[in-house]
Amino acid sequence: MLDPVNALILIVTCLCSSVLSGIIGTGGAMLLIAVMAMFLPPAAIVPLHGVVQLVSSVTRGLFGFRHVVWRICGQYLCGAVIGAAVASQFVARIPPGSIPILLGAFVLIVTWMPGVQAEVRVPVKFLFFGAGITFLSLFVGATAGLLASLMLREGLGRDRYVVTVALLATISHALKIIAFGLLGFAFSPYASLLVGMILSVTLGSYVGTRLRGKVPEKPFRQALKILLTILALRMILKVTFA
Repeated sequence: MLDPVNALILIVTCLCSSVLSGIIGTGGAMLLIAVMAMFLPPAAIVPLHGVVQLVSSVTRGLFGFRHVVWRICGQYLCGAVIGAAVASQFVARIPPGSIPILLGAFVLIVTWMPGVQAEVRVPVKFLFFGAGITFLSLFVGATAGLLASLMLREGLGRDRYVVTVALLATISHALKIIAFGLLGFAFSPYASLLVGMILSVTLGSYVGTRLRGKVPEKPFRQALKILLTILALRMILKVTFA
């Protein structure tokens, strides 16, 4: 059973990460999974993160539902189903002890990789995005930053961008939860923690949506990069020198 103080830290982190995602559309998922890795068993990190981020994405999408770009979502859904089906054949074979290293490395890559400099002109490209992002999400959980980077050059405008990315992330998280459930992961021992985290991200989505457009993005992004780098390095070094 998780210590009450640690549970409170996770719940507060959920609030902060959801507010962050509501404002700039990305970053919150990686922040949350990096903190979760400090307190939860390795095998539980990605499944529980998926539940919390599903709620965060759903609520962020609902609070700005009129801004969804539906033409993108159908292609992405078809690809996501394929990605989840393929990934579920391999994810159970990963040793739990290697998960923090995998997560840490992924967070560093997504945090510091260059942004996409041009629109990707490929037929049904969102199908490929859906397959690739969802495949990765079963292994590393926090793929919203990569998704956001791929979507950045679509010229959607801030509200349409944030809300559409939220809906696409919802698709990936939902399929990920189904996959882990079919693989036998038990969510019930974490029920009380999940309730607190879910309520927290719902409030965070509302607050972030209200603040969007009123808060400058640049300071948030710079501070987030530094924080994510520290947390990712901590994950990797803790396992390496354990």
